[in-house]
Parts: sequence; structure tokens; C-alpha cells
Amino acid sequence: MRTMIDRQEAVVVTGSAGRLGRAVVEHLAAAGVRVVGVDREAAPAPPGVRVHTMPVRDPGALRPVFRGARAVIHLAAMPNPRTGPGHTIYTTNTAATYAVLDAAAEEGVPRVVTASSGSMLGISGGPHDLSPLYAPLDEEHPARPQDGYALSKQADEAACAMFHRATGLSVAALRFPAIGTSGLLRERVLRERAEPGFLRRGLWAYVEVRDLARAFAAAVAADGIGWEVFAVAAGDTLSDVPTEELLRRHHPDTIIRRPLPGHTSVWDTGKAARMLGWRPEFTWREAEPVSA
Repeated sequence: MRTMIDRQEAVVVTGSAGRLGRAVVEHLAAAGVRVVGVDREAAPAPPGVRVHTMPVRDPGALRPVFRGARAVIHLAAMPNPRTGPGHTIYTTNTAATYAVLDAAAEEGVPRVVTASSGSMLGISGGPHDLSPLYAPLDEEHPARPQDGYALSKQADEAACAMFHRATGLSVAALRFPAIGTSGLLRERVLRERAEPGFLRRGLWAYVEVRDLARAFAAAVAADGIGWEVFAVAAGDTLSDVPTEELLRRHHPDTIIRRPLPGHTSVWDTGKAARMLGWRPEFTWREAEPVSA
């Protein structure tokens, strides 16, 4: 069962100037939700959205911003393993997440929704090729991080669980594959066609940024969340080859637990559908035609 977001109580979005942050802010603002942004860099925002320019690593500084908020959507992070040395990414991301959770708990914020990552499963990055243990991938698949970014996301989820146990804070973490805009998705499809298997480590998975923004809004509004992880992804792959054939060819040791007909995604988003009422709406196959 879900409820609507109370439009009178603000939703705070950290990392509001980032690609995903902008999409989330725009989605909430368009729905009439009062939004407050937090980012270390000043950037344009929709009318009526106030943005606090500050680093997201000091819970004491965050508390006045969070006071009275309906929820916090935490997106501020170094967004991938290529943004710096592993130790810098790890310490930056984990410090920010802990600060956000701490400030939210102290201020009595009812819910935090945070960005985790499918990278923590260890398949999409790191020095060694790994295959999924099974498909479709669900929230129970073991984490096997191979880099500082992936490890930071595993640690973030552990911090979320700890704050829920210790304080009762309601926390949802969304795990997702590569974020795409229409143009970027077309580039990936063309690259996979030219170099079959190019996207094998990402399992040919994606989520369109507007669909992901909808998922964060749904996680704010949903009832019955104590501490939960949700897989969020598009319903199809970035390949013209059927999914089961892709797995047999590039991940032959992966156990296929149930049929994946046609171009069905390797990600199982059934939990998000059941608990959040969220389902992906975008597929690149119905967007602008992709051609070489």
C-alpha cells in the first residue's frame, strides 16, 4: 500500500545538481512537492526550489536543513570508480551517507531513500571478470565488490541497516545499473552491435533517468518500509540478442532460475513493483530508432 507525498512537507535532495539529482528534483517539483536541494556546487534549479550550497559530510551542518522534512533522498556521492582513487571514493561516499543518516535520525525525519548501486555485486567493474551466480538478479544476490566505489555502496547499505536497527529510521536503498539518457543509450546499443559482448559486464542492463526519478519518488511515498533494498532497472536489455542466449554465450556458468524470454532484463524488479508500485516505463526500443 502506498500514500502520496505530503506536498506541505519538504523533501530534501542531496546531490541535487548532479544528473540524477536534477531529474529527481524536476520530477518532484513538477508533481507539486516542495523540494530543498543540497549540493557542494551551485547550479540552476526549478522555480521555487531552494538549494543549500555545502558539502554533505557534516551531520551538524545538515541538521538545520533536514529539520521538518518529510524525507531525504540522498544522491550526493562520487558516482563511479573512475572519479578518483579508490580510497578517496570510499571515504567520501561512506562519510556522506553516514552524515545524512545521522542528521536525519537526530531530526526525526521519517524516511531516507539512498542511491546504492548494482556495482556492489562485483560484476560490472573491478580487475576480474565475474558472472552472476544466478539470473534473474534479485536483492538477495551476494555482494562481491572489487573496487572502492562498489565497496562504498556495500558499506552504505550496512550503515542504513544499522541506523534502522538503532533508531527506527525508515530507509530504502535503490540498487540500479547504468543510468541512461536517450542519447547515451543509443551510443551503448551501437557499441554492443559493433563489439558483441562489450556490455557483458554490465549485463546489458540500464535504467532511464526519468524512470529512476520516479522510483525515488515512489520510495518516498511507500508505506511499510523499515529497512529495504530495491532493484530498479529497465525491463529489457541493450542488445538485439535474446537474453538467455547472451547469458549462455558470455556467462555460461550462471544458473538461469526461470525463463527470460526475448530481451527481458537480467534484473528482477518484482520487489519494487510489489512494495513501491513502481514499474519501468521507458525502453530504448520504443524511442527514436537506433541506426549506425
